[in-house]
Amino acid sequence: MSQITINKEPSFQEVWREGFVEHEDKKHYFWLIHPQGLDTNGEAYSCEVRWFFQKVPKQVRDLYPIIIESFMQTLQ
Repeated sequence: MSQITINKEPSFQEVWREGFVEHEDKKHYFWLIHPQGLDTNGEAYSCEVRWFFQKVPKQVRDLYPIIIESFMQTLQ
């Protein structure tokens, strides 16, 4: 037997921003997900990139950490 528990109150909120990477004259769109607030230890949550579509070239997907870093620099 299993028991599933879900908190009634949200743990955190997210802000979703749209962006794109232009590669070989084609735009590959993504959402940058920015969780708000801190966890119970006072640490910030990690940002995430999600691509709009499944067919994204590896060269573009490999830019994931650069996209995150670029966004984090805009917050300083």
